[in-house]
Amino acid sequence: MISGKIVELRGISKQDAPLIYEWVNREDMRDLTGTLYPISEYEHEKWIQNVTMHESKKLFAVYHANKCIGTIGLKNIDQINRNAELYISLGENIPGGGTDAVNALVHFCFMHLNLHKIYLYVFEANQRAINCYKKAGFTIEGKLPEHHFAKGKYEDVLIMGRVCSL
Repeated sequence: MISGKIVELRGISKQDAPLIYEWVNREDMRDLTGTLYPISEYEHEKWIQNVTMHESKKLFAVYHANKCIGTIGLKNIDQINRNAELYISLGENIPGGGTDAVNALVHFCFMHLNLHKIYLYVFEANQRAINCYKKAGFTIEGKLPEHHFAKGKYEDVLIMGRVCSL
């Protein structure tokens, strides 16, 4: 377990999977994650197995008050260049929960995995996420113009990063 101030990050359990499956298929969540289609139970099960068993990926359940409220993870973990890509998806809104989860995982990466930099991609329209990342010490490092198509139009994707300052 990785403890934040108000959330805990835990390994995904079989009990978490149905709730995550429900969130992945919510239309409002798909808009934020870029998932196009509703996901089948088979695809979901395979995804969880892939992301939990692959050495360059790691997925955690985000818990608040002993209840799963979302997921956070790393992918493209690069031990040579000491960086990784972060992603988060919260199905339940807990004030400060997203920022706390991001801070807890980033701190763990810097202190225990010897990573030097964490980066992420975020849709420019997702101001709530951008604000969360800024509160967690991330800065905008670049922009991919008209990189994502959603709701009939193209939008920019921002690249944000945080370098270890410990």
